[in-house]
Amino acid sequence: MNGHSPQVNVALHAGEWQTFDIVFRAPRFDAQGHKTAHARFEKVLHNGKLVQENIEVLGPTHGGAEESTTGTGPLCLQGDHGVVAYRNITIKQLAPRP
Repeated sequence: MNGHSPQVNVALHAGEWQTFDIVFRAPRFDAQGHKTAHARFEKVLHNGKLVQENIEVLGPTHGGAEESTTGTGPLCLQGDHGVVAYRNITIKQLAPRP
C-alpha cells in the first residue's frame, strides 16, 4: 500500500486523548472471487477535522495479518511507536453500496 499523508496535522499533545472517525469501504469481489473494487478510506476525521478523503487502498496495509485482501477481516490497531491506549471503539457495518 502506498502511504498517504494527512491533509493537515491536527494531533494533540502527547498524553492527550485523540479522536478518529473513519468511514472505510472494504474491497469488493465478484461471484468468482475476483476483486472488482479496491478498499477505500472514504473519510477520516482526526480530532474532528478532515485529514483524508477518498483514499484508495491498493492492497494489504503494512504489518497487516493477511497476505492478501479480503472483503471482511479483523480490525488491527497499530501501537508500536510508543505507549498507546485505546477506548470507546465502535464499529458499524454499512449497507453495501451498488
